[in-house]
Amino acid sequence: MASGVYLPSFEDVMEAVLDLGWDREDHHWALYNASKVAAVNYNADTAYSATNEIVGAGYTARGQVVLGTAFTRPGAGVAKYSTNAVSWPSSTLSGVRFVDMFAEGVVGDPLMLGIDLVDPVNTSDGTLLITPHANGILTYDLTP
Repeated sequence: MASGVYLPSFEDVMEAVLDLGWDREDHHWALYNASKVAAVNYNADTAYSATNEIVGAGYTARGQVVLGTAFTRPGAGVAKYSTNAVSWPSSTLSGVRFVDMFAEGVVGDPLMLGIDLVDPVNTSDGTLLITPHANGILTYDLTP
């Protein structure tokens, strides 16, 4: 018999106890420069910050709304969190290196996850498109 976490309870914890409502459709993806990568602290950072946020044509502070949020169960003991792609059309941006997802509308704008793009991305009156992997942004194997 394998050990593991019960998926319905795990999903309830993600939704209720954290009070972020991960499947809400009003969270935001905010873009940052490489200085954010050097400063990010997953053990201590708690809320959205404008420090090191990208500035440029076609980008509004606090980023874009995240749509298509969903927790699914793609396999036995696996929970997946996914979202739709997000884009900044007709943008001119330099040095985009990091993305923070935060719970817009929840008291204190708590951080949910961060994504290091590894290489800086630039646009020149073009579209910056971030497409999550088919396996989701987060995948938890709760019965290893």
